[in-house]
Amino acid sequence: MSVTVKDIAKVAGVSITTVSLVLSGRECRVSMKTREKVQKIARDLDYQPNHLARGLVTRRSQTIGLIIPDISNLFFSELAKGVEMEAQQNSYNVIFSNSNEDGTKDLKNLRILLNKAVDGLIIVPSIKEHEMNLTAEFNRILSSHKLPVVIVDRILPGIECDFVSLDNREGGFMATKHLLELGHQKIGCITGPQALMSSGMRYQGYCDALNLYGLPIDENIVFNGDYCLHSGVEGAEILINRNVTAVFACNDMMACGAYRQACIMNKKIGSEFSLIGFDDIPFAEMLEYPLTTIHQPVYDIGKSSCRMLLDKLNGTTTDIRKIKYSPTLVVRATTAAPAAKEKF
Repeated sequence: MSVTVKDIAKVAGVSITTVSLVLSGRECRVSMKTREKVQKIARDLDYQPNHLARGLVTRRSQTIGLIIPDISNLFFSELAKGVEMEAQQNSYNVIFSNSNEDGTKDLKNLRILLNKAVDGLIIVPSIKEHEMNLTAEFNRILSSHKLPVVIVDRILPGIECDFVSLDNREGGFMATKHLLELGHQKIGCITGPQALMSSGMRYQGYCDALNLYGLPIDENIVFNGDYCLHSGVEGAEILINRNVTAVFACNDMMACGAYRQACIMNKKIGSEFSLIGFDDIPFAEMLEYPLTTIHQPVYDIGKSSCRMLLDKLNGTTTDIRKIKYSPTLVVRATTAAPAAKEKF
């Protein structure tokens, strides 16, 4: 049977009110000696606060919801880690939901989290920009419940709320420019899902860099991927057979798939075939030839999005804020000048 405030009060020889005040951390006229005594007894008895009962009084569950598209993607795992760390440091718990890149599951997960009485929501949407009916329904539910929300990485048109993202276009530009500076001219691109803003911006950055160097956009060496490992495998096979000397994969999961396929096709990574990813997931530097990639501070983005939500919940601000992080290029072993350097 769980320990109650009444049990602690009995052992400590003080009132239930005194125990409640001490354990809640509120200011009160209780001596430091009594305060320390109550806290020690609570620890010794392994007292666990009843958040449900407390929530009935405060109308707060001290819980936030997090909806992400793909828990198997290490980018989202790292993002979730940042959210959870910031939440725990502020005495909040996190309920995780996975949408498997399915917009209808965003709606289903939202309803589940509302039934769990979460105080606020952080979401990386799986709803695509063209799925206006899903966006409208999502917005209607948020509005009717007055649920504070922070959107991360991908936009939901028509929803005005705090937003945290990376300059994806600049990242795509940096990745392609790096390959161009090494001397590559035939650079393939494995994009992310066409309907996602982040993917479109990374591809646009690829095009910007080619335009800067006076090279045409060749759709024949652009493969439309889906941010998953298998599309990196498929894309690399097609692009290598079309004689590209380098590939920009729009995320590290696809870059890892491309890396695997290049090895299967007996391409020497770095010397015969250059590859650059995007995200800088922890696994990127553990490959036999560590992956050159575009770093985005995923953990910090997670922490920042949680801080923004908690600021809303605590009434610190009512302003709508938009934070955009800058990417950085991390050069490792998978990029080098082409074997027979082409001349511009």
